[in-house]
Amino acid sequence: MTVLLGNSGAPRWYQGGPERLTAYLERLRTWGATATEVVLHHGPADERTARVHLLDPDWGRVLRCYRDAGIAVQVHVSLDPRFATQRWLDEPEDLAREYEPILGVVRDLAAEQGRAVLVLHGANDPARGYEENRRATIGLLGWLAEAAERMPGEVLVGLELGAVKPDRPAATARSRADVLALVQAVDSPRVGICWDLAHDCENAAHEPGWEPVPGSEFLDRVVHVHVHDLGDDGASHYPPVLGRVPIAEQLGALAARGPLPSIIMEVRWRCAARLGEPWELLGESYRRVGATVAELTQR
Repeated sequence: MTVLLGNSGAPRWYQGGPERLTAYLERLRTWGATATEVVLHHGPADERTARVHLLDPDWGRVLRCYRDAGIAVQVHVSLDPRFATQRWLDEPEDLAREYEPILGVVRDLAAEQGRAVLVLHGANDPARGYEENRRATIGLLGWLAEAAERMPGEVLVGLELGAVKPDRPAATARSRADVLALVQAVDSPRVGICWDLAHDCENAAHEPGWEPVPGSEFLDRVVHVHVHDLGDDGASHYPPVLGRVPIAEQLGALAARGPLPSIIMEVRWRCAARLGEPWELLGESYRRVGATVAELTQR
């Protein structure tokens, strides 16, 4: 079985026009990419948003390029505040309307690919308490689970394990225990965990007794994986070439329990640029993570 392995599809990787995208896709094929994850955004957008998100005028063209290259597409919800999970508590209908176009893309991808994953963050409103953020997260996940059940193919919703932020003490899904509890509260086969390995390692200092491999209950709920590394500055989203995240051990624990889920290297261009030429470092990331995946799947 082919493991879906790729990197985040931020437009910054191919900024410069259609020719640049063609060259980028050729590199991905050379490196053995079988998947990507795009952050979809519609509506008003500034330059910063355009570097990270795939904007709606480009959805059809760019996604078609990926699919024609044989690359499966997974989707991350826009990071713009208009799409924030905490809006579900007071504005569920408005938030649902923001999600509908994105869900339409996910539905079409699942129908074509057989499976598609939608990744989102938990509610993290600093003006609210944890219980309110928790209710918002569970409410949105429940609505998404019902929507996924009606779609052709297999649509999975992955709640991402995020990093602890001191300025957001009431944020949800910022520990293994919390992201697992939220997913269990929804109790749907369509809803699982997006295990971000680097954010998990960032949280080690906040979780007494933390070890690289979580318990079986957590592992059995993982439907999608984010892989990246931690830099000298302590920041995440570096190419997974630095060895600060125990990627082989963690992926090995997943592989021991069944087929590996989709794996996305969530590398930011600017973090790669701090180490060298970004495309070269992305290629090296594919070689290293790809070798690990190949070894695990041959056991």
